[in-house]
Amino acid sequence: MKTKLLTSVAILLVCSFGLIVFADNHEKSDEMEKLVFPKAYTVKAVSGGGKISGVIKFDGEVPEMKKLEITKDEAVCGAEDKFDQSVVVGEDKALKNTIVYLMDISTGKDFEKNPKIEIDQKGCKFSPHVQIVPVGQRITMLNTDKVNHNVHIFSTINKPVNKQQTKTRRRMPLAGVKKAEGPVEVKCDIHGWMKAWIAYVPHPYFAVTNEKGEFTLEDVPAGTYKLGYWHEACGSNNKEPVTVTVAAGGEVKQDFTLKLKK
Repeated sequence: MKTKLLTSVAILLVCSFGLIVFADNHEKSDEMEKLVFPKAYTVKAVSGGGKISGVIKFDGEVPEMKKLEITKDEAVCGAEDKFDQSVVVGEDKALKNTIVYLMDISTGKDFEKNPKIEIDQKGCKFSPHVQIVPVGQRITMLNTDKVNHNVHIFSTINKPVNKQQTKTRRRMPLAGVKKAEGPVEVKCDIHGWMKAWIAYVPHPYFAVTNEKGEFTLEDVPAGTYKLGYWHEACGSNNKEPVTVTVAAGGEVKQDFTLKLKK
């Protein structure tokens, strides 16, 4: 009887430890820096709106892009070499995949009507790597590959998504979410190297830098705002946002130079 009791206690301790480790892993994932959203946003016609534009560059020695190991469906997934997309630097150190946005805007234009919001799974890679999704709008997952994928969106504020997209299902629309959140990690549970980010946003003053590091925010109502950025490897300026003042019909130029997080 004593032996059985000791065995039961040992098993309980092992299980408890496993749960603690599992919780810690999720906690570390949740520590990723997030975007800052206004408490409320009101849609209103913008007359004489201005523009904010700029270029984001990488500061420091550009890290070598890590080649990814293809461990499944090699005929499709391994047809071309694949590299980690967390730091993509182009000519003149242009930094791609950085979100630039207005943190505190409370009134402005509406989203584009019937936007085409998609993420493709092509060559066992998510494209784009960072996608902006308006709150309430559907995003459609595409499967260009002739292999099965599994779309796993690790939301914590909205309902998470974990759905298989078979090789015969070309398009898989996902329901719109109710709350602003993100960026949220997206992975494929079948092909573990596949990774992307989704930002569910409450207003349209968000942009993602292109291969030239460029961004533009248009039709901005005249006023003074906090301009923020987010990059998965370089972090955010949540604590020290840049203040910009937009004149009616005017244009503000604001560049950034980002370093890897320490």
